[in-house]
Amino acid sequence: MSKVELDLSNRTLVHICCSVDSHHFLTQLQKTYPDKKFCGYFYNPNIHPYDEYLMRLKDVQRSCEMLDIPLIVGEYDLQDWLEGSKGLEEEPEKGERCSFCFDYRLSSSVKVAKEYRCSEFTTTLLASPMKSQQELFAQGEAIAKKEGLGFLPIDVRGNGGTKVQNELAKEANLYRQNYCGCLYALKKQREKSNKLPFELISTLSLPKDSRNLPTLRLKNFKTRETLEKEQKPYYFAKRKVLQYRLLKGILTQEGKSIPSFICSYSMLHKPTKARIELWQDGIGYASKEGILFLEFSYFQEILQKNSFEELLKEGLGEEIQLKLRMQIYAEGFFISPIVILKEQIFGEFSLEIQAISQEESLEDFIRI
Repeated sequence: MSKVELDLSNRTLVHICCSVDSHHFLTQLQKTYPDKKFCGYFYNPNIHPYDEYLMRLKDVQRSCEMLDIPLIVGEYDLQDWLEGSKGLEEEPEKGERCSFCFDYRLSSSVKVAKEYRCSEFTTTLLASPMKSQQELFAQGEAIAKKEGLGFLPIDVRGNGGTKVQNELAKEANLYRQNYCGCLYALKKQREKSNKLPFELISTLSLPKDSRNLPTLRLKNFKTRETLEKEQKPYYFAKRKVLQYRLLKGILTQEGKSIPSFICSYSMLHKPTKARIELWQDGIGYASKEGILFLEFSYFQEILQKNSFEELLKEGLGEEIQLKLRMQIYAEGFFISPIVILKEQIFGEFSLEIQAISQEESLEDFIRI
């Protein structure tokens, strides 16, 4: 747990789940109780995957800095949370799993409140429309009473509170997540939208900082951080983006696998046997499915890699991969497999590609 050096005695400890809820919640607390002092406590081991947890934590830290509220960061004890939630995986939202999750986080919150000699505690979960407010009131009061502390109940949803919350989040350019936090809620919410949980799926072809949605968001939000540090104005935009996930890619010849890099948006409906019919200008043309092979040395300047081995190890940025596709064929966005090789091969080969694509919404920060 990160230690806060300030004297937090007699403050109200506020358990924080995310910036969208906390920014409005803390603002309302400051307005409603001008004589009280507050400190935040970010404790959410339910959030999965870890990069999503980091994304939300960074946004909460930014929000608390804006509101001049000290923040305590709890442990990310995911394994303990998973152990405690066993048997509750299929529970619906607002069901028994959520009750367990409330108690788990609120029990930690009250212990931390006592450790820092706070007089009472509360939780921004009260602001979430995904949670039962009355249940949270009851659970919070019961836990507080057991530990000899006060619980501060406050309704920030009523009288258009949710609308105000959304307006504040937009005004502050906060990260607005599209699921509660745990992997069980994520899967169920994605199922309702007939989508796969892309937050949990990484691709093989991109660098580590953009292989799944949470890592990509962390990377994108660094732009916001840089612009704000430089005090540069910016516009917060939302993009609808086709996300590609390469799950498996195998190139073989005469029963032996050949090291290869399969570019994003390469699609193949089934394992395919074909032969290379022509090599020209570093490109090998195959007899089926429009499959193309690229000789690494010929395209090294575009790829911006020192070696083929470096390409395999580090992956290749999406911008470069798209540029490569457009350079090869600019008459439309084509999805034929593009396979990069260290050196030319000849004759027959087998290629298997397992990949999925899905529309996602991503954040973008445009310097004005």
